[in-house]
Amino acid sequence: MFSRHDIKKLLQNSVHQLQGLKETYALLPSTRCRRKTNCCSMLPEMTLLEALAVIKRLVDMPSAMRMRFVQNIIGYFFLNPVEITLCPFLEGQDCLIYADRFFGCRAYGLWSQEYYEKLSAHDRLVKIHLRKQWKSLGLSLPSKVVDFQVPYCIYVEIDGHAFIDDKMLLNISDTIEAISGRFSQWHQSFSRMYFSDLSFLLSSLAFGLTESIQLKFTVVRDIITTGNMTGLEKIIDELPDLCAGLA
Repeated sequence: MFSRHDIKKLLQNSVHQLQGLKETYALLPSTRCRRKTNCCSMLPEMTLLEALAVIKRLVDMPSAMRMRFVQNIIGYFFLNPVEITLCPFLEGQDCLIYADRFFGCRAYGLWSQEYYEKLSAHDRLVKIHLRKQWKSLGLSLPSKVVDFQVPYCIYVEIDGHAFIDDKMLLNISDTIEAISGRFSQWHQSFSRMYFSDLSFLLSSLAFGLTESIQLKFTVVRDIITTGNMTGLEKIIDELPDLCAGLA
């Protein structure tokens, strides 16, 4: 399980890996999209290294701005089983961490439709499994969440004459995974224990791993059975500044 001390040490020891991440991102062509952020309805899965890059970005922000982001991210963790919420880094039509956005964001719209459908099929299976898990706890998740899929995007355009295909995207993804894998057991723990979810990681830093899961069940149960958001609002209002002192 990660602690704030662990995150601080990882940040201190990640200079070369973060530079490698930037260089790998640079292999992707720059793009533009006519729909601009209309598809940014979730926080994508990521590697530990990508999570560290964004935590570093949070650490460097003014405290008030950082707290707003932390509240949005942890709010996302508790709400995502019952609401389709915007990515917590989105404000209006602007991604406020655009330079550090994740591979999942950068590759969206670049995959072939055939490969994207394979990714979507896998996502549907995961959601079915999650629905069964929640059902075993006595809660039925809203169909609007379980059935939701981000559609294949035809509006992303590559600037210039760069070429990219599925094989190149997979190679870039593998490279990012390999760089993040230099953190060994930490990289594996983030994937296996936190399901590559930054919102889960930050929630566990605030409340503890097991406690975050228990709190999430309570919040989701209250919202589904009564529509009551008071518990979540109290959690968000009382959050500490998780990223203060991590520099």
